[in-house]
Amino acid sequence: MAEDTTADTASPSSSPAQADNIPTPNSNTRTRSTTHRRGLKRGVAACERCRRRKQKCDGQLPICGQCSAAGTPCVPSERFLVRVANVDCECDRLRSQVENLTAQLEALMAAVANGDVATDSLHPPTANSLDTGTGQHASQRGHALERIHTDRLLRPTFSGAATSRTGEESLLNSPSRLWDGVSTGRTPEGPVSLIHPSLQDNNYLIEGFFSRRWPQFPALHKPTFLEKHYLPFSQGEAVDDLSLFQVNIVLAIAASERARTDERHRQLQDDFFQSATASLGGALATDDFDSVQCLLLLCIYGNNEPQSVNLWYAIGLALRLAVGMNLHRVETIASKEALEAEMCKRLFWCVYTMDRGISMSLGLPLGIQDADITMPLPLSLSDDVLANPSQETPLSFGPDVNDLSTFLHIIELRRINADIYKSLHSAGDTNLAGSNIDVIRVQHHTRLNQWLVSAPRYLVPTSMHQTPEWFQIAYHQAIMNLYRPSHASPVSTIEALRHCADSSISLISCYAALYAKNKVTYTFVALTSLFMAGVTMLYSLRASAALRQELTRDVVESNIRSCTTLLRDISHGGAVVERSVGIIQRLGRATLPFFESNLDPADNQVDTEFMSWFGLKGHHPTGHSSAQPTPSADIPWNDLFEHGFDLGNIYCGDVLI
Repeated sequence: MAEDTTADTASPSSSPAQADNIPTPNSNTRTRSTTHRRGLKRGVAACERCRRRKQKCDGQLPICGQCSAAGTPCVPSERFLVRVANVDCECDRLRSQVENLTAQLEALMAAVANGDVATDSLHPPTANSLDTGTGQHASQRGHALERIHTDRLLRPTFSGAATSRTGEESLLNSPSRLWDGVSTGRTPEGPVSLIHPSLQDNNYLIEGFFSRRWPQFPALHKPTFLEKHYLPFSQGEAVDDLSLFQVNIVLAIAASERARTDERHRQLQDDFFQSATASLGGALATDDFDSVQCLLLLCIYGNNEPQSVNLWYAIGLALRLAVGMNLHRVETIASKEALEAEMCKRLFWCVYTMDRGISMSLGLPLGIQDADITMPLPLSLSDDVLANPSQETPLSFGPDVNDLSTFLHIIELRRINADIYKSLHSAGDTNLAGSNIDVIRVQHHTRLNQWLVSAPRYLVPTSMHQTPEWFQIAYHQAIMNLYRPSHASPVSTIEALRHCADSSISLISCYAALYAKNKVTYTFVALTSLFMAGVTMLYSLRASAALRQELTRDVVESNIRSCTTLLRDISHGGAVVERSVGIIQRLGRATLPFFESNLDPADNQVDTEFMSWFGLKGHHPTGHSSAQPTPSADIPWNDLFEHGFDLGNIYCGDVLI
């Protein structure tokens, strides 16, 4: 008995395991006796009924003797029960995890099949990721889908492979021919190495953006942008993805102005753009208004680098968001403050002009019709006046470079061009009668003349879009689009050809004047516009002996040299430019011999055979064209149609000329 007492009162510290601080199964419970009463098996414990009645239990399973005699259920002691996790609950968790992983895999595989995401971005889940639960997997799926959307925005605008999969090669008779196979607007000359610009450099770029690009797209309110985004960014404060994206993309746009002449700015442009795209997903997760601003800024950058941004997808998404916010309706601004209401108007009309320009340049349908718009035009106010409407404004005797006079005039131009596009260059069968086409052309020509006469004049323009030369370029580009061959009028008259020839030569001269003043802002449409001017000039001269009689071979050779030189100068080389130059030079060599012919211009003002062959060629499906052979002198024109631009099927817009 003394031995039992000693065993029952033994201190826990006497255990060797506990003396070494090793946790034991009974470390949190009262120490039990290590001896047992004689006659009782070590593993036997009373059932619940015997324990409550305090009677001896023989411990027989599945029913003890006492419970069997009484005819009652025998409930074993808790000491015999082994608690396990709920099997059904564990299965539900695993099923949910498998479903999430399966959905994520299907989404990623579909994206890879469509070319929306690179295969190297797919990584197998780690062992740790499989144990994090359904919440984390849902988050990962959301990030994967977000990555797919942002990758789609950053795909090339001109992707020949995507269109060629449909088998409709004729649809590639557009600017995509020149850009086919070009991954980016330019090729980096060396490995990427981050350059850390100074605060002075960033300030210079910000001012450059608001002086050179803002007049055309006043989507940002400068005081608000500086206070809310740029100042915290420049002071090293923690900023969100929206601020990171807007500041970096603005810096990238400004750096692109000098990227083709300065290697340092070229590297800065790449670095800023990479930083902007890193925060693009977070920026687009903000409210719709900020998302539309970000998408528009992305499109402005894409006009400089069309193979870095999918312009058609980006502006389409921006327009859908804007319409979803009812920014096209005047009722939206009825209860808003002056600043907010004006910014809503500015943002919508910026998206409108960008959509018009990109759609017409790519030969695609317009995103919204004028009849659906009730949003009024923004007021011609500067940002400072808009921020402080009660402040007394200085007396002005004309348009100011800091107000919206340039932007409002560009909106009017887009409206005229859209009407021309819908009337003459839509993809459907227009087939207007000759008299109707003449009436349409006279009406639009009158509107263009009024637009040019009413263009604002600035004492010291800060942007290319505020110079008299740019208004002339935009005017002559619209005239060429008005009179060039189209679905409605595949065969042109001598008067239409004369308008095309005069405007194309004038456009080349205006570009030369802008370049001499170092005012040219390079965009892909500037290159396309200049290229189409050269092609249109040569086409008009090839089609009309009367026009060839009005010029000399030396003058035409000089115009060809001017066009090709400007193409190389404003873009500073590249595969796209060399293709453009090669096409114009080849067409020039094919056209110049016609100046030696002895045809009487009065008897052969227009070569109807050439115009019928060339103008109607695009009206036949691929493989069903006329069996008429191509004249040997016109093989370059046939090659241009097959591998370059189709004058009757595309419309070269004037956005960002």
